[in-house]
Amino acid sequence: MSSFRATMMAAGASVTFLGISALLLLTPTHAEEKPGRPLQPLLTVTPPSSVTFSGPQGGPFAPSFIEYRISASTGTVSYSIRTPSWLTASSTHGVADTSGVTVTFDVSASASTLRPGTYGPLIVFASGRGSTIRFVRLIVQGPSLPRPADQVERGRGGYLLDGRGGYLLDHRGNRLLAQ
Repeated sequence: MSSFRATMMAAGASVTFLGISALLLLTPTHAEEKPGRPLQPLLTVTPPSSVTFSGPQGGPFAPSFIEYRISASTGTVSYSIRTPSWLTASSTHGVADTSGVTVTFDVSASASTLRPGTYGPLIVFASGRGSTIRFVRLIVQGPSLPRPADQVERGRGGYLLDGRGGYLLDHRGNRLLAQ
């Protein structure tokens, strides 16, 4: 018993319940690490950043597209993708291995009908082991108000300048032609 007790003390913590000594060996064990059970692949999505599209009502929107790379940590992994209604993915499901696949996202044609405002919220990349999200926004800008530079101004010598192309205008606002 003394050699058993010495072994217990050297290997880890000992606990005594009702006069019975026991040894607790605390080692990290994950389900994937159990003998006879292969590692389960995890879904990896890069880059980790989110994105914002923006543009005037009716489009065009910038950036014109974004790309995410989907890969498996080991082996292969099946995936599916859910996007907001205003965003289109080049693929919505598939299988990726460790070398990965690239999926392209662009603003769908239906976005041209959206009213000014901010739309979102995210792209969901799902697998059998969970999901990964990327936040995504669409900012539809309203009509811009004319800037002072776009208005007709009085120039030197009684001529008017239109402020857009620098044309000289006569007193009635008609463009003067160079002769």
